[in-house]
Amino acid sequence: MNEQLEKIISFDFDSVFVPEIFSSLLIILVLLILSLAVFISSRKYIKNPLLTPKGIFNIACLGVEKAEDLTVGIMGEKNRGFSAYIVPLFVYLFFAFIFGLTGLPSPMTYFGVPLTLSLITFVMIHVQAVKTNKWKYFKRYIEPIPIFLPVNLVTMWAPLLSMSLRMFGNAISGYCLMSLVYYGLENLSMYLLKAIDSVQGGFDPVALGPQGLLLSWVGTPILHAYFDLFSGFIQTLVFSMLTMINIYQEQNEEDSEQMIERIQNQ
Repeated sequence: MNEQLEKIISFDFDSVFVPEIFSSLLIILVLLILSLAVFISSRKYIKNPLLTPKGIFNIACLGVEKAEDLTVGIMGEKNRGFSAYIVPLFVYLFFAFIFGLTGLPSPMTYFGVPLTLSLITFVMIHVQAVKTNKWKYFKRYIEPIPIFLPVNLVTMWAPLLSMSLRMFGNAISGYCLMSLVYYGLENLSMYLLKAIDSVQGGFDPVALGPQGLLLSWVGTPILHAYFDLFSGFIQTLVFSMLTMINIYQEQNEEDSEQMIERIQNQ
């Protein structure tokens, strides 16, 4: 008993604490609060459907409508209900990509997060494949001849790796670039303050506050707008669309070119 108590007391929390997972939990908490706010605001519209939606409920209705249109455009009318998964996936991904603007680490810079999301999509793809093709599903792994079984088993994991590495690569590249920019601006600020100190004499750089913030505004808003907002939105849209396309292709014989042509003609 004493040994177990000592292990609990000596537990090193820092060794297992992952800041990106903490950020992910904060995002989930924020989304739960927003969902609760939408639910509360929707009650009066349920009682009186003739009222015009306003505020956060109106935004939620527009978002769901756009998600349903996108889902139907890619997966067809019979899969309209799949938008119930696409909406929370899209919202979480976008919040996760832009969360770095708060100063806390983005969950997408921790490979476990995009890998988990891609694993969910991967499982959904193969569940749909089994549901559609039944036992014929396993035939794909021995085509064109059974000797290709090891190769087909390896390529089976390609979508999981490509989708997860795409999101992680874009997130970590933006994070590394912004870190380099802030590091350079911090050093430039220090050199500037030292130059002012040498000219004026007796000048205290600390009096201006954190030295690294003096020039931190130079060019960084534009870079954040691209790497966090624009790139985050594009990656969110791409991942959501790839999820729908891959699952839909397991339901139908339609190839990628035919799907793109069908979507363009709508």
